[in-house]
Amino acid sequence: MTDMVDTAQSDEDLQMLRDSVRTLLDRAGGLDRARAARGAREGWNAGVMKELAEAGVLGVSASEKAGGLGMGLPAAGVIAEEIGRVAAPEPVVATVGLVVSLLEQLCPDDPLLAQVIGGEKAVALAWQERGPSGLSDTVDCRFDGKTITGAKAWVVGFASTDIVLVLAQGDSGPALLRLDANASGVSAQAQPQSDGNALHEITFTAASADVLAEGANVSVAMEQSQSDATALAACELLGLSGSALELTLEYIRTREQFGKPIGSFQVIQHRAVDMQTAQEIAQAGVRETLALMAGETNPGERSRLASRAKARACTAASLITREAIRLHGAVGYTDEYDVGLFLNRALVLSAWLGDAAVHRRRWLDATLSAEAAQ
Repeated sequence: MTDMVDTAQSDEDLQMLRDSVRTLLDRAGGLDRARAARGAREGWNAGVMKELAEAGVLGVSASEKAGGLGMGLPAAGVIAEEIGRVAAPEPVVATVGLVVSLLEQLCPDDPLLAQVIGGEKAVALAWQERGPSGLSDTVDCRFDGKTITGAKAWVVGFASTDIVLVLAQGDSGPALLRLDANASGVSAQAQPQSDGNALHEITFTAASADVLAEGANVSVAMEQSQSDATALAACELLGLSGSALELTLEYIRTREQFGKPIGSFQVIQHRAVDMQTAQEIAQAGVRETLALMAGETNPGERSRLASRAKARACTAASLITREAIRLHGAVGYTDEYDVGLFLNRALVLSAWLGDAAVHRRRWLDATLSAEAAQ
């Protein structure tokens, strides 16, 4: 009986959290902000990000000791879904899944963690590097004890950030560094994406940096945070595919052809059912995965679970957003119609941290390795 009460209470808390975040985002402008933010130099609205922080959004999964709400990864997933529902341009998932997660693991007593959770500082993480054939498997960015030299790619949220956290290789192994986004020796180039947002390529030329953490534990924490962010990206995809589905169902109910709503035609109904089924399967799978990850401590298993969620969400979002365009007919291909916002956001978010094919391969490799070890 106690377990049932706890579960009901947890579901109630998550629903209250969902309603609160939804109200805040709708009051801020909802989907209209995604359109307005496309190509904007500032990238995203610092005021909205501050409001989200004050509502506890950025610290939802962090422990109460760290200044968070202590609600865990499933609660962060609820927030990510709501971010996806309106294609909000703020880097909430990157902040919660990468920045806050890393800081809490590696330097929980550093004032920066509380500043990020409270919205006083906007922080971006630069950890990926570009190799000859795409993502590099090694860290070539070097830290000599005082300055950092090298380059990072695909940095989320840099346009309006105050501080950059950088993963570099130092004399003592991997190091997590902190430096001002506008510091001497830091240059950034925006890479526009199809959704109108931008990822940044950042070059560091003997830029002064402070050490937040160093050693093997940095790599362990980075793996944990990447798993968190991957799972939350799956939740964001779930939210946007749900909105694309709602738009489409409403359209086929009201759009008439030959004197009847097009939703009354059997072929349209079949395609709508396929979309609905894909959404429900993805929703069940992704939410279950977050619940499993919340109680899992093995890094390899958490990574495998995160890949399962991202692969499922990418597949569903691709099917739903593409079908949404087709079922809207000619109007769906126009830039003025909102359904295109979800398609373009799905393309960018699916590629970030690995697409469906990448995560299916990771899941299979991890599963086969686990079976071989038994």
